[in-house]
Amino acid sequence: MKIKVITTFLLFCLIAGICYYISLPDYHVRNSMSLSNQGTRDTELTVIVYKYWGIDETIRKIETEHNKINGTPTTLEINLYYSAWLIRYGEKPFKTVVFEYD
Repeated sequence: MKIKVITTFLLFCLIAGICYYISLPDYHVRNSMSLSNQGTRDTELTVIVYKYWGIDETIRKIETEHNKINGTPTTLEINLYYSAWLIRYGEKPFKTVVFEYD
């Protein structure tokens, strides 16, 4: 009887964890900083990535969404982090992508 209860509980925890992970978005833009100067606008995004497969496609989605909402800057720098905890404690991003526009 005890084994059945423990097995059922572990199975429930596993299913709850999978459902939670599926409900997460691909990414979350945590912070956006834009610096403007005479004729230039540099933008830096801090992004938490929850789902890592297809990271190149995710980066393109972030770039497209940012440029659609805010307009195209001179330079767009996207810093990608695994979690908010790493940002809070000053860790470096796992990947940084810079886009230069004319």
